[in-house]
Amino acid sequence: MKPKRIKYSRFDYPYSSLPTTRKEAFKDVYRHNFRTILYSGLILFLFALPIIIFTIVMEVGKMGMTLEYYSQEQLHDVLMLWDIIINVGVVFLLFIFLIGLSGIIRILRLLIWQQGISFGHDFKRGIKENYPILALLMGIFATIYLATYFIQLFLLQFIIGLTLIIIYLLLFVSTYLWSIFMVAVYQTNLGTYIRNSFFFFGKTIGWTILFAILISLPFISYYLYFISISGTLLFIILKEVFIAILLVFFYPMLLIVGLLYSCSKFDKYINEENYPDYFRRGLYQPKNIK
Repeated sequence: MKPKRIKYSRFDYPYSSLPTTRKEAFKDVYRHNFRTILYSGLILFLFALPIIIFTIVMEVGKMGMTLEYYSQEQLHDVLMLWDIIINVGVVFLLFIFLIGLSGIIRILRLLIWQQGISFGHDFKRGIKENYPILALLMGIFATIYLATYFIQLFLLQFIIGLTLIIIYLLLFVSTYLWSIFMVAVYQTNLGTYIRNSFFFFGKTIGWTILFAILISLPFISYYLYFISISGTLLFIILKEVFIAILLVFFYPMLLIVGLLYSCSKFDKYINEENYPDYFRRGLYQPKNIK
């Protein structure tokens, strides 16, 4: 792997003003860049709107599916078809959300590395640099997910199938998260991203699974809704408001935490030996002051 080109701030800050730990870096980023982080959350929400609108339409449609209009057998078949449309639709719409995420992950990486930012320029550059590889990785994992989903659907072993999907999603989200963080920092080939994603997942299983669950909250809420037969319009609206809040405020925070944590692991396993210029990037290092 090779590190991406460093962009330095056009202002000259003394090294001593930098935070000395990742925890301090998190506080420093929020203290000085809250508006930029808020903009990042709004961008994520904007690119998630197709998924939100699609699921609202499907949820409202599902409200009309009752035994009053369908026989028991018909209702089962219609709900199965509805579930297939939802799963396939959300998977394809994730590629739109990934456009926004590709740009924002560069913005947040620049923030934690204390580098200068031109929001529009760096957002577009992040899409150009990060989206092709992230979309390719998403395509691979999404294909495996849909194959797993259809297998459990037609095996008619709900508990076993659901367990397999949960295990796969945990593995997929966990390794894909490491891919996102590596793509934000390094330029390399597809095989290296996948191999190193599994490597870092193996080194940080507990933390990574917890992080994967937190970042999957919106999708978990969708799935819990669709395995029920019906809901209320108020419930649908409140759930979408909750998801919007997650995207605007919670997701950027999780991504910043994830980037800081992943950079600490990159320092330990990659940067210290191979990329000393990236070691503790954005943190105060007295020995490096000239």
